[in-house]
Amino acid sequence: MASDHLKKLLNTDPFRPFVLRMPSGKTVDVTHSDFAAISPMGRTLIVLHEDESESVLDVVLIEAAEVKSA
Repeated sequence: MASDHLKKLLNTDPFRPFVLRMPSGKTVDVTHSDFAAISPMGRTLIVLHEDESESVLDVVLIEAAEVKSA
């Protein structure tokens, strides 16, 4: 996935939560733009979760980003 697409999702106003799908079948929920950051080069995405854990993702390995329905 292109980091530009993720940046667009994170900067949408109003923000809409979305789910990232990885090749392993793992899913990562992005509940708010304040809980996600893309590295300056756009290669890594860090997502913080409500339980204080985090997911560190290689952007090029993200298969899909699906906006959650309202």
